[in-house]
Amino acid sequence: MNTIDEKINALVEAVLESEQYLHYQEIRRKLKEDPQKEQRVLEFCGRVFRLQNEQKGIDIFAEIDKLVQETASFRAEPLVEDYLAAEHEVCRLVQRINWSLVEQLDVDLGKGV
Repeated sequence: MNTIDEKINALVEAVLESEQYLHYQEIRRKLKEDPQKEQRVLEFCGRVFRLQNEQKGIDIFAEIDKLVQETASFRAEPLVEDYLAAEHEVCRLVQRINWSLVEQLDVDLGKGV
């Protein structure tokens, strides 16, 4: 195994042992105990993902506002709120890792596009 692979494995291990990831897994296990609620959360997350990645023909802000209003009571449920917050924290952690890597490398990643 080369040095980069070793460092990648160490980084993955650090993420797996991080407070954010462990908390996410704990909340995720609790959510799985209620399959209907889990399905609704997955549907909500899927809708958010599709909205964020839709590029044409929609007013994304209006659609997100509509989704937020439609799901307000559901998202206010403590387990759902905890899950979404924990998932967000893990996403932020992964983003920090990605940005740290990209910012430190002197390459033209996507700049010519």
